[in-house]
Amino acid sequence: MMKRILTIVALLIATLSGIAQDADPRDGNNDLKINVLYGVLETLELEYERILNDNVGVGLAASYWFGDISDLNFIIIPYFRFYPSEKLHGSGFFIEANLAVVGSRNFDYDYHSFGFETQTEKDIVSMGAGVAVGGKFLSKSGFFGEVFGGVGREFNDESYIEVYPRAGITLGRRF
Repeated sequence: MMKRILTIVALLIATLSGIAQDADPRDGNNDLKINVLYGVLETLELEYERILNDNVGVGLAASYWFGDISDLNFIIIPYFRFYPSEKLHGSGFFIEANLAVVGSRNFDYDYHSFGFETQTEKDIVSMGAGVAVGGKFLSKSGFFGEVFGGVGREFNDESYIEVYPRAGITLGRRF
C-alpha cells in the first residue's frame, strides 16, 4: 500500500517537472514536496509551499500515519517560513512558525476489583502551535531537498500525546 502511494507521488512530481518550464526553474513560486523521513516511519506527508517573496513562504503539510508506530492518526499543519539569508529566492536557512490540527488515539483504562482491566479507545482532534528550523537546498534544475526539525504543543488537555513532531527530510520540485 505504502509503495503504491509513494509511486503515485513520485510520478506526480516527475509530471510536474515537465510542466511550465520557466527560464530559470529556481524563480518559480510553488514548491511541491514529500517527506521521505516520514515514509520510513509508515507515514505519508505531502507539502505545498508558496513563496511570497525572496524571504517569506507559506505552506500546508498533511500527514497520515498508516502503522501502529504512533498514537497519531493525522496532522494538518499550515506554516509560515522566514528565509533570512540573501541566497536564492525562498531557499537557504529558514525559521518556521506553525499551527496544527492533530488527530490522535487516546486509551482509557478501567481497573476492576478482580485484577483485570478494560481498555477504551477514543479518537481526539486538537489544535496546537509550534516552531521549526531548517535549510532548503535548491538545485539549478528546480529540484530541492530540505532538512528541518522542530516541535509543537497541543492545547487540548484530553490529549495523550501533548506534543507533535515537526521534522523531515523532504524532496521536491519548484515550479
